[in-house]
Amino acid sequence: MKYKKQKYNIYEKIRIFKIFSIVLIITFLFSIPIVIQKVIKIEKIECESQYGECDEVIVNSLQLTGNYRDTKKIIKQKLEKDVLINSYLIQYQIPNKLKIDINLKKPRYAIFNGSKYFLIDKDGLIINESNETNLPTLKKDGDNLVVAEKINEKDKFALSIISGLTYLYSINSGNIINNELKVISNEGIIIRFPLEGDKDVLLGSLRLIFSRLNDGTKGIRIEDTKEIDLRFKNPVLR
Repeated sequence: MKYKKQKYNIYEKIRIFKIFSIVLIITFLFSIPIVIQKVIKIEKIECESQYGECDEVIVNSLQLTGNYRDTKKIIKQKLEKDVLINSYLIQYQIPNKLKIDINLKKPRYAIFNGSKYFLIDKDGLIINESNETNLPTLKKDGDNLVVAEKINEKDKFALSIISGLTYLYSINSGNIINNELKVISNEGIIIRFPLEGDKDVLLGSLRLIFSRLNDGTKGIRIEDTKEIDLRFKNPVLR
């Protein structure tokens, strides 16, 4: 019995030693990349977006030096906080450079406040300023628009209407006046929209009206129409 017990103790010690050795090996293997990342020194950072080189503000915020691990961590934190960035990729390039590819959010609409255009993405976020644009544009005064902030829901709804008109009739601008959206058709007709509701229903109603106005055999003709008012349940023509 005593011999068997000693033999069991030896096997148990060998088993524990194997487990301990395996744990040490795994720990060592996992620590190698961390050690290497801390040894590598980053001395140069390049940044590009889908439009070319990153703008000066982004470039200046990313000019960091230090070991690869810490530099990459700080850059990731900065990029993730930037509301104008849709996605990014950070790549290490031998011997001491980080290459950053940024995908910026794309403008879909614009708001013109009388002096410049504020470019808006699909979610209503102001992502940039410009002196000119061909995007569907809402013209209005009075609001203090700021890059990286969202526009209000009424402006966003108005822009979705204008975007639909751009696609259907090449009408790419409109004004908010007295809590309604006013646009002018290519025929010179004033079209009045509410600032809330169902966009598809409103645009569908307008298409039906134009279809009937262009059919000269049925009642009122397009050349006799000065205004189409879609703010009510039943559209009003004047």
